[in-house]
Amino acid sequence: MKRILRAFRLIAAALKEQVRAEKAFLGNFWFGMIGRIIYNIMFLLFIDVLFKRVGNIAGYSQNDFLFMYFMAQFGFYITYACIFQAAQRLLLTVRTGNLDLLLLKPVPHRSFLYVQGLQPIDLFFTLVTTLPLVASQINWATLDIAAGPALIGVIIWICGIIICNTFVFALVLPAFKTGDATDTLNVFYSITALGSVPYGKLPVFMKILSLSVLPHLLLSGAAVEVMLQKGDTLAIILPVLAATVFSLGIYQFMWRYALRNYTSASS
Repeated sequence: MKRILRAFRLIAAALKEQVRAEKAFLGNFWFGMIGRIIYNIMFLLFIDVLFKRVGNIAGYSQNDFLFMYFMAQFGFYITYACIFQAAQRLLLTVRTGNLDLLLLKPVPHRSFLYVQGLQPIDLFFTLVTTLPLVASQINWATLDIAAGPALIGVIIWICGIIICNTFVFALVLPAFKTGDATDTLNVFYSITALGSVPYGKLPVFMKILSLSVLPHLLLSGAAVEVMLQKGDTLAIILPVLAATVFSLGIYQFMWRYALRNYTSASS
């Protein structure tokens, strides 16, 4: 228990330091937030124009699609802030050799790295400004969401986060041998581009890829497909759960492999 409490105190201290660092660069924060708001306004206008022309897409009404876009944006912001930025911080730590110092400290190393990469102010204001903007365009009362499918959809969403974390860590893995992985890490933006797509209409190979290298399809398309009861729930949840368990094992293996390579390269 003492070790757990100590770990929480260390993580809280690191998070506090991150808040201080963000306050020193408020200009970047404001420009980033304005850019995200403008992007969402333009995309909402695009959705409105599109559905006025086509009526529905793959059985999804405009309201259904807006809900899927809401989930896609929420998934992107969480994975970007909590996973991608942590991966960038890890990359910098490996490149500068500071990982040696971190590994010598009696702290939960991976948790510490994730917290060090987090920008809590940016994440908080991004969520409270952009998501309500999208949510205001959704007619929530007409969404056919029951408690059971909603819970399963949340489980799929969490599984998508876990799989995404494993995939992003795989993108950083070359840094433990070569000292850099900037090019591979930038693939993150490519996988997030595929989000607001009706999951049930995807070809089989795309659904398979969603369980590994395209996890954002789970964060929006698959989760919404289940929540709105538009597909076979078991056919979605069972492969997702299996892929998540496999992903956790792969992540543990890659972490040990990375440390072995880093130790041999830095010694």
